Amino acid sequence: MIENNRFYWSILKTRNVTVSVQPRDGVRGVVFAVNKLIDIGDGRQTVFLDHVDSPQGSLKRTGVNNELAIPFKMGNLDFVYISRRVPVIRDVSVLISELYKEAKVERIVPEVLCPGDLLVFRQDEEEYKIRMVDALRLVYPEAAHRGSHVL
Repeated sequence: MIENNRFYWSILKTRNVTVSVQPRDGVRGVVFAVNKLIDIGDGRQTVFLDHVDSPQGSLKRTGVNNELAIPFKMGNLDFVYISRRVPVIRDVSVLISELYKEAKVERIVPEVLCPGDLLVFRQDEEEYKIRMVDALRLVYPEAAHRGSHVL
């Protein structure tokens, strides 16, 4: 049955099928902000990364495994870490919502990185490999209005 352009689950029920919907677990990882970006030619870029963490989260909690082997290169990107703090593994969505309340977060491809973008890394427990989960760009509402008149 379709009402107001919506399907209702009660119509789609089947006698022998059980459907369970659960929210996705939060992505736990380390967030880095792109500080500088240098194009060294031949399709390679050097990215200077600074660790992002909330002020109250900067203290290392005991009893929690916060060790993450951070990669030095991935694809055509070479990473240089300029933060002196030890990266702490946190829930990425909670951290970004705490620090950037007024910004809209958009996913981007790593090929268009610029200073101010965020990179999220996490370690797969099954494969013990480091993965770049997301490249994120913060868009502030006032910046969107300012650039709308540029040709």
